[in-house]
Amino acid sequence: MTVKWTEVSAYSGQPVDEDAPTNFAGAGSGVDMNPTGMKKRKKRALIDARTKSYREHKTKLEAARLRRLESRKSKMVETVKESIADFNRESLLTEDNVDVLKSIVKSKSAKPLKFTDGSMKIDLTTASVMIQVLGKVNKDNQAKLTRMINGKKGQFMAAASAVMKMVNK
Repeated sequence: MTVKWTEVSAYSGQPVDEDAPTNFAGAGSGVDMNPTGMKKRKKRALIDARTKSYREHKTKLEAARLRRLESRKSKMVETVKESIADFNRESLLTEDNVDVLKSIVKSKSAKPLKFTDGSMKIDLTTASVMIQVLGKVNKDNQAKLTRMINGKKGQFMAAASAVMKMVNK
């Protein structure tokens, strides 16, 4: 003989109607019934580069990248950098171009020289060679070379080419 048990409420003594079994682990219960105990990861759908949806995604990514780059740039920083690049102490002071050539060699960076007909940027090697030759020639030639260096652009170019020929021999 098998006995059938019925669950009774402790408060009312009436039989309890059960909506769901006590071991319910269905959707939304938060219980994982996977035997390994690990949650299953959802597989991400791969985006095919040939599709329209990918092209739209790509344009969104590029727009976001441009916004990030623009937010990193500051307009003030750019204007200050430009003004610093244009600002040279030598251009504000009326200096002898020989002194400017010496400062180019000392700082190892190109700087502009002012001439009567404009200005021209001189690199380190040209300035170094001009200073070396200026120190080695006699007083009369030093005076001539200094006049050419402080004269016009054409005179400076002629002096620089002559000096380069002397050094390369």
